[in-house]
Amino acid sequence: MRFLVLGSVNIDMTFRVDHIACAGETLSSKELEINAGGKGANQSAALGKAGMEVCFAGKMGSDGGWIVPILSAAGVDASLVISSDGIHTGQAIIQVDSIGQNCIILNAGGNKTFTESDIDSIIGGFSQGDAIVLQNEINNVSYAISKAAERGLIVVFNPSPFDSAIDTLPLDLVDIFFVNEIEGAALAGCFHVPADDKGFRSILEAIGRKYPKAVIVLTAGKNGAYCLDSERNVFFAPIVDYPVVDTTGAGDTFCGYFLASRALGKDYSESLMIASRASGIAVSRRGAMESMPSADEVFGE
Repeated sequence: MRFLVLGSVNIDMTFRVDHIACAGETLSSKELEINAGGKGANQSAALGKAGMEVCFAGKMGSDGGWIVPILSAAGVDASLVISSDGIHTGQAIIQVDSIGQNCIILNAGGNKTFTESDIDSIIGGFSQGDAIVLQNEINNVSYAISKAAERGLIVVFNPSPFDSAIDTLPLDLVDIFFVNEIEGAALAGCFHVPADDKGFRSILEAIGRKYPKAVIVLTAGKNGAYCLDSERNVFFAPIVDYPVVDTTGAGDTFCGYFLASRALGKDYSESLMIASRASGIAVSRRGAMESMPSADEVFGE
């Protein structure tokens, strides 16, 4: 199986602060780091580090050229990255507080400039049995889902960031959803975000009723991770507890290692445990791509 990650790539500017800034507050940061990021690029890096054959397709300006070698070093084929002098690379301003929690402000840049022709060209090199991984940080997601499904690709969708446009997408064509508890509640049409095991399971079941053929993977932070398979069995894995330094990219790490585990023939329960271990290692380190563990670190334990 080959993976195509069609998604966002950003220049991450991470400010380390004592606490997340409040409205009207000005903070001095302790440190500024500039790294490669974006959910699409991060997920491709996680798949590459997990040892998968993965190609990343993103759009960036010439200001982001330094990101390509970083992806390549993670084991990602970046030959489908489109670079143009007429656009700038997506930007992310990230605050990370003293306990490792973050908040992020995005500017799309090249991420929102995909044409249907771009997508046709990108998807054209993949065929039935391959998988496409999509997020909601790029434009023309609806077209990408439809075209990928037409070609028989396994469609994986992470509806992040979640907005009202999600409901207009052809989500019945999605084979695997990745959501956190907030995105899961929104996708299920619930008014309250769950906070306990019963609530998380009810969210899974609600999404499953809407999309009966799809596998639903739900991450719930310190409360662990869940999976509802296509036969409506529920699986659970607790977190693998590591000291939290920086949560940026933890969900993308989880996504990449879960997909890699499934591709390697692991069952859902084991795949959840492996992905939880990988994301646990990632949060114990700084950065997004930089924090992601290697396959030896995750599968070797």
